[in-house]
Amino acid sequence: SASGYEADKLSQEMLEKDRAQVEKITNFEIPVGNSGSILRCGAMSSNINTNKKRTGNESETTHDQRNFARVLDLFKESEKEQHQSKNGSKHGSRHSKALQAQESAQESKGNPIIIVPNAMTSPITLMNAEDFFQKAKYTTREKSQKIKESTVKVSHVLSSRLGGGTIEFDIIDNPKRLLRSPSDWDRVVAVLAQGEAWQFKGWKMGWTKEKKGEETPVEVFSKSFGFYIGFEGAPVPQELMGWSVKHGFLSRDKRGVDTVVSSGFWNGLDEWMKVHKRHFLPKS
Repeated sequence: SASGYEADKLSQEMLEKDRAQVEKITNFEIPVGNSGSILRCGAMSSNINTNKKRTGNESETTHDQRNFARVLDLFKESEKEQHQSKNGSKHGSRHSKALQAQESAQESKGNPIIIVPNAMTSPITLMNAEDFFQKAKYTTREKSQKIKESTVKVSHVLSSRLGGGTIEFDIIDNPKRLLRSPSDWDRVVAVLAQGEAWQFKGWKMGWTKEKKGEETPVEVFSKSFGFYIGFEGAPVPQELMGWSVKHGFLSRDKRGVDTVVSSGFWNGLDEWMKVHKRHFLPKS
């Protein structure tokens, strides 16, 4: 209802003053279309506080300079930072690609190495390594042929998902004697864990002149792909629980399981090498 809002009781003088104030306010109005125009509006106008200070017969009008100008400044700073961040990402991406190109350009001196346990209690040793890694078949120690050489060579076809191609690996069980330099140890890509820390006694993976003492299992498996092979139903060594090692379990009488365990090893090693030892992968 408009009752009580009638203007017929207001004097003409009051109406003129009200009209002047309304006109003054509307002069500061700016059409608002989006958030940007709101910020511009605040930056262009000021909240006007009229403080009349009597100085004789004069009055002073002061303007409060609070507005959205600072908000605009912050917005521009934010845009600038985002722009710099994008440029930094592009630079980082270019740097990363350069490193990858440098790695791919490296010539590996020798084949990548897989180390197997030198212990008769281990299901996989140098004696049956070729059957397991090359043919995906487990053979017992009694049926395995005696190995005259200190190194067994096997070839592996890389998954087409990772680029395909064939890689030749050297399999050894006596790294302390065969690996004599840091570059030799750098060729190690996988280690079959026996489950005992003494397996790594005297190892020098990540060998530097400043490094002293022996390599711990944790350090070994931070620099190589770790895999443990046991028999179904047999207890798993407790020490393995703290190491970065994947597990595979053979059956004593079901040879169909051999392929599953062998594939588990190769699939895991392929993924690990793609990240950590790309220079050993076939050049596409």
